[in-house]
Amino acid sequence: MVCYQTLIGFFRRAVFTVVLGAMLSPLAAMAQQPVKLTLWFTDSRAQYKTWLDKAAAEYRKTHPNVTIDIVQMSPSDAYVKWPAAVASGNTPDITWMFYAFAAWVNDLPGGTLTSMDDIVNALDKNKFHAASLDAWRYKDKYLGVPYTRQPYYLFWRKDRFAAAGLKEPKTWDDIMNAAKVLHKPEKGEYGIAIAGKGDWALRQNFEVVLYSNGGHLLSKEGKPVFDNEVGRKAIDIYTELFKYTPPGSLNAAYAEVNRSFAQGGPAMAISLPVALSQFHDANPSKAGQVGALIPSNANLQITMQNNKGWSIFDKSPNKAEAKKFVQFLYTTEQYAAGLEATALGGLPLYDNKEAIDVYFNRVGSIKAYPDVVNTLLANQTGYYAGIDWYGQNPKGGIVGSKGILERNLNIHLARKTGSAETAKNIQRELAEIFGD
Repeated sequence: MVCYQTLIGFFRRAVFTVVLGAMLSPLAAMAQQPVKLTLWFTDSRAQYKTWLDKAAAEYRKTHPNVTIDIVQMSPSDAYVKWPAAVASGNTPDITWMFYAFAAWVNDLPGGTLTSMDDIVNALDKNKFHAASLDAWRYKDKYLGVPYTRQPYYLFWRKDRFAAAGLKEPKTWDDIMNAAKVLHKPEKGEYGIAIAGKGDWALRQNFEVVLYSNGGHLLSKEGKPVFDNEVGRKAIDIYTELFKYTPPGSLNAAYAEVNRSFAQGGPAMAISLPVALSQFHDANPSKAGQVGALIPSNANLQITMQNNKGWSIFDKSPNKAEAKKFVQFLYTTEQYAAGLEATALGGLPLYDNKEAIDVYFNRVGSIKAYPDVVNTLLANQTGYYAGIDWYGQNPKGGIVGSKGILERNLNIHLARKTGSAETAKNIQRELAEIFGD
């Protein structure tokens, strides 16, 4: 009888505990302090905002006390707004960061970026592309978590080349000759689309020519090395190609280059792989008729390649929650959605095989151009202005924020100044930052 009563008592206590827990759980959730995160996404393409808004809404399903304000801006605006926000003490919690700017922002007074080592390890350090992860290492911490890389290529119309009897291009000499042959403005056909406007697209277009021919802005010791035969020749090549661009190319930036190539006027374009995606969307019947390469007169396969990821400001009052959201963006569905939003403008740096497979199955241009995609995935060698041969450093971001390359090149193209004068001006401004 005693055992029976003991059992009944135990059962009643258990039921009471379960009921009480069920009653208190919603109250505990309600009692959670509301958290508002501000996230700066430093790329102005609309599909990114759509993706992140959906990601924030999905995150809120399991974190009902967290709201995330997505603030979108162009890269050029970010170069100005990062230091301004740091100076005013009004930094966001999370920012989409370019690795070349990370150390610069981190070393601004009040701009410290929090260590992301714990998130890198939680996601499994070995799943990241090793060199790309190392590029974020500075002052014994990861300044950000790499997400995608953005390599520039020369895209060319196989059908237009074949119709003109031109062979597959390999060198910049081939490209210059093809641009001249294929430039027929009276028919609305142009040799090539490249940027001429004084913003980041001009800088990055030009860097493809520079790096692929063995040129650099900085030495391995961090000294300016632009004003030499290779640097001046890169200016000459870009200037020659610019003769065969569509009208108004002095005002052409990233969007204009991709749009004109998709519309079918230019036979070639220097851009991110999103140029291929947009061309396919506009011309699905021409599947397979675009090739991609890194031309070189020096037999090098080196291009301009950015490395982008997520950083968190150390001043954020909600670092723990911010890190949870960043980690959430690497889950399978979110990583696949993030890659899809790039429209081939970003290639994966995190080896979530399931997410990558989902992404590849969703994007039509990948299926239509398997040879190009293999080329894009095979080559992972590239540099970026301010980082270059030197590596992560606190002055790297100044090169982009001051617009040294793009400003001088735009003036050169507009005023038709000499290559020697332009190279000297770029070298001088680099020396003002890094020393002689």
